[in-house]
Amino acid sequence: MNKIGENNFGAPVNASERKLLSIARQLGPIARSEVTAHSELSQQSVHRLIDNLQSKGFLRFRPATIKGRGKPSPLVEINQDTFVSLGLSFTTEKVLACLLDLKGAPLIQCELDVHPNNPTAVLDVLEAKIADWTAAELKNRQMIGVGIAMQGYRTGAADQFETPTLLENWQNLELIPLFQDRFELPVFTENNATSSATAEFYLGGAAEHSCFVYLSFNYGYGAGLYWQNKPVQGGHGNAGEIGSIYRPEDTIHRPALGELLKRMQMQGHAIAHISELPNYFSDDLPVISDWVQEVGPYLRQSLAALKGVMDPTAIFFGGEAPSGLRRALINEANADDRIVHGPDPMLIESRIQGDAAHVGAAFLPLHQLIFRN
Repeated sequence: MNKIGENNFGAPVNASERKLLSIARQLGPIARSEVTAHSELSQQSVHRLIDNLQSKGFLRFRPATIKGRGKPSPLVEINQDTFVSLGLSFTTEKVLACLLDLKGAPLIQCELDVHPNNPTAVLDVLEAKIADWTAAELKNRQMIGVGIAMQGYRTGAADQFETPTLLENWQNLELIPLFQDRFELPVFTENNATSSATAEFYLGGAAEHSCFVYLSFNYGYGAGLYWQNKPVQGGHGNAGEIGSIYRPEDTIHRPALGELLKRMQMQGHAIAHISELPNYFSDDLPVISDWVQEVGPYLRQSLAALKGVMDPTAIFFGGEAPSGLRRALINEANADDRIVHGPDPMLIESRIQGDAAHVGAAFLPLHQLIFRN
């Protein structure tokens, strides 16, 4: 992998090239002669663009499959050996990193050995980690960009967030220049819920849903919205801040895992972190079943709001909630009839286990620079 500051990624690929790269990602390996039918471009343009992308290292050819008469057409696929994209996500407890190849396959996923509420230390540890990767697993790859998933809501600029108290040292920092100046790479920012929705779009079960919602059960409670294969940002960049629908006195009853943690600690369970929930989860544990019933009406309220405004075909339950808790919340959501008219969205447990925000963050540069946006 190129050293920091030696990235020669240059200008992004153009719109037509992005279209072909998206086709190759979704359908590849695909015969070059068949790409034209999916591209709305002339065959001559397709061949020229594919050759250009192959020379840049974005695509590669595989031997042709002989079908009938005539010269066989070579197969085209994404080159997974040349580029990587880096994603970081911040929870109230840890910083997770993910490196994806150009096709979106995770190459490395790890937790950084640093306190998440220390920006200077995060930058230093990440720089050292990149140096380690450069010398080892990713020696011959080039980094495209950095995606950052932060908990909280935007306060104006796209890269400034009002974070939870446990991440207060990141509040209103301009994340793009902070990371861009250090690593000399394109930087993209998003909240955790929308980043997780991006991971669901590329790797999860959302491929057949052009309009879906991802519910992120973390220390707080948020939603990532997707419409026509794009995240919905809203006018201020805070679309999906579903926790804002509750009255202040009701926020303790929203389905936020920080509230569940407090309930468990009050009842004497020696649990200190949300990441420990998988070790404690049981359908028979009264404190968990009681909490699920407590938040049920408020969960259904948020689902009704999302249905009434977004009208999604699917709502995915994910975030840091363990699998059993996701299923329990889905069952609770279905316990009472919903009052909004029209077809209901499917309520689906996310296929991606654990918090997917770091994976989605790594997709941000790919989504913004490489594939059809």
